[in-house]
Amino acid sequence: MNYKINLGCWGSVFAVPSDVVDKYIKIASGSSIKVLLYFLRHNGTDVNAELISRELSIGKEDVSDALLFWQQQGILQSVEGELVPAAYVQREDNSAQLAAAKAAALRTPDFSPSEIADTVKNDKKIDFLFKECEKLYGRPLRHAEQNALVAVTEHIGLPAEVALMMIDHCFSIGKSSPAYIKKTAMEWVENEVNTLSAAEERICEEQNRYSAQNIVKRLFGIDRAMSQKEKDFSYQWVNDWGFSEQMIKQAYDINVNNKGKCSFPYIGKILENWHAKGYTEVAQVIAERKAKPDSSSLDFTEIEQQILESYKKGD
Repeated sequence: MNYKINLGCWGSVFAVPSDVVDKYIKIASGSSIKVLLYFLRHNGTDVNAELISRELSIGKEDVSDALLFWQQQGILQSVEGELVPAAYVQREDNSAQLAAAKAAALRTPDFSPSEIADTVKNDKKIDFLFKECEKLYGRPLRHAEQNALVAVTEHIGLPAEVALMMIDHCFSIGKSSPAYIKKTAMEWVENEVNTLSAAEERICEEQNRYSAQNIVKRLFGIDRAMSQKEKDFSYQWVNDWGFSEQMIKQAYDINVNNKGKCSFPYIGKILENWHAKGYTEVAQVIAERKAKPDSSSLDFTEIEQQILESYKKGD
């Protein structure tokens, strides 16, 4: 049977964003598509969930869920409590847009088992991703985990092969919850980590960060989660300045002997002093002290002043 377009009906048309077909038609439910088409057709008129429910014979709650789904995808947007097509909204604050997009992406719609099954069936890469993740978990995937994988690839937009590398890395650091996987995927997309080479580079950097943190935690006897500032210090000492464990421990011991407690900024200034002098071995620090028996090799009053100035500047 052949089909022809009835040109007479083209006298009245309305726009539908390409993303609806290109990105979301596989994951959107039939009712979601119907609700969106009805909404776009009647844009500018007084349309509400109750009216759409009555016109389409769809439950009111289902209509509300569908409208929320399209808000999360950025197709619709709420302005002063009223839903409008997102293209109609003037967007001036890029940082606010990014934050809103990130929040929407993390509020992943709950895909039904049949929707997930269809996605896996129709995409060999997604099918492979699911099978490999089952190996990582060591069991069949739960619905929340399946939902997260579909979100990462179909909703957030990370390629399946890159997503697998990201998830494998998450497992390597003991963080494999669906929420963490989605959060990490969003960060990768924001930073354009969307190719295998970019993923390898990102994972290498992350591994260096975790290695530095573990070294410092072990040397300082820390058994708690580090603050972001402490993590940054650790990365700088180990990776940027290339200090050995012996040098970091020496700075720690000097700090504790002089202050009585561990202070990352204080240790940082000691190591910064040694880095500026090109010291790479504890023997160099000891030799300098022996050369100046009547004074410390470091002016700790000066170090404290530097730390104070750093805090004033907000460093």
